[in-house]
Amino acid sequence: MATNTINLKCELNVEDAIAWNEYYLENSAQWKKNWKLIRFLFMPVMVICFILGVIYLLVNPLYLSTLIAGGIGIFLGGGGFLYYFFYPNTMRRRIRKTAKKAYSYRNSFIGSHQYAVSTAGIVDNDNDLVKWTAVEDIVQTETHIFILVRPKKAVIIPKRAFADSAAAERFVTNVRNIFQAAQKTA
Repeated sequence: MATNTINLKCELNVEDAIAWNEYYLENSAQWKKNWKLIRFLFMPVMVICFILGVIYLLVNPLYLSTLIAGGIGIFLGGGGFLYYFFYPNTMRRRIRKTAKKAYSYRNSFIGSHQYAVSTAGIVDNDNDLVKWTAVEDIVQTETHIFILVRPKKAVIIPKRAFADSAAAERFVTNVRNIFQAAQKTA
């Protein structure tokens, strides 16, 4: 690498905050745990309710109590199916709405950012230093580069800040090299 510091200037907006929140939602340990709980505990219970409701209605269809009990089972089971299929999109919409509300006001996140990446860490706008010991990983999506910082934070870099995808790849490679070198010395 030719220089000790990599400088990058970019503009962050509400959509960048939403992209980070969506990435975190889909890749966090808590999200994965909740989704496993839904798939392996909640859904089998709902399927059993649905099947028992249908069986209960088929066995004694003429009694009001049977109709109510069977209807409740079918309602619970059907609700479980709907929840299973719509839960991820509902969570994404909720995250998007919350992020839009939280970041729609002028704050330190929205606006111009000047990043300086060096062996000491990542400096944002000449005041916030993120040391490499706090960094977990460097990941890319189609539109962003996230430098994951413990706990539940990230340095967000939109790929539109680069001239082309090759420049973004060079930046990620250089940052990863600095990160790995810092890990070896830590």
